[in-house]
Amino acid sequence: MSDPSDSADRETYSLGAQPEATDRSDGASNGRSSDGTDGPVDDEAMGVPIPDEHVGAFVAEAFEDPERTTTWADVVDAMVAPDARDAWEGLSVAEQTVEVLGQAAEYDRRATDELERIPTNRGEPTPEIRSSFAEARRLRRNADAFRDGVAAAYADGRIDDDELVAAVEESDFDTGQIARREDELERVTSAYDFDYRPYGGTLFDEEQADGSEAGGGGRDPDIPETF
Repeated sequence: MSDPSDSADRETYSLGAQPEATDRSDGASNGRSSDGTDGPVDDEAMGVPIPDEHVGAFVAEAFEDPERTTTWADVVDAMVAPDARDAWEGLSVAEQTVEVLGQAAEYDRRATDELERIPTNRGEPTPEIRSSFAEARRLRRNADAFRDGVAAAYADGRIDDDELVAAVEESDFDTGQIARREDELERVTSAYDFDYRPYGGTLFDEEQADGSEAGGGGRDPDIPETF
């Protein structure tokens, strides 16, 4: 990936609050602000100079979650009912990707809503709070797994650069929603000392913390068929 300092004449591609650079080896962001100093990156969208031929790879890397091994087939099996496969196959690859990203965004919204409803003024978590937290965590896993499946499809050559970029631009993909989801998750886990696996992707810059989420890897077997 080209150094932004010598790419002033290149087109910029904005992916929400995507940090300036990522390390594919562990998925952690570089934790530097836009002026090159240590500190948080602004929550607003930022343009990152990316050569045109690398935009697709940049987007796919942002979707990749190194903690997961989701495949495109996993996502299709989970999302598309058997009697809808013919209709699904009639869609272009970009249209299929829009559907997948849209479903992931819906899971993000539902997870955030579930977390927002959890009160944090209780001395101990009630059974209802534990149930709501488990459901929010399930929805969160599903959203991240669906995007990870899109990254796998790109890596396998099923989706090319133009198709991936077009799908992202047409879909409901929103890094701001993911950030809100994680803020709500931190609010609840801080109140009740719940264990969870910190977000493993690179869609926005956040301080990585040690922790684990039971059952956090891979896609959730209870994802409903939605297509």
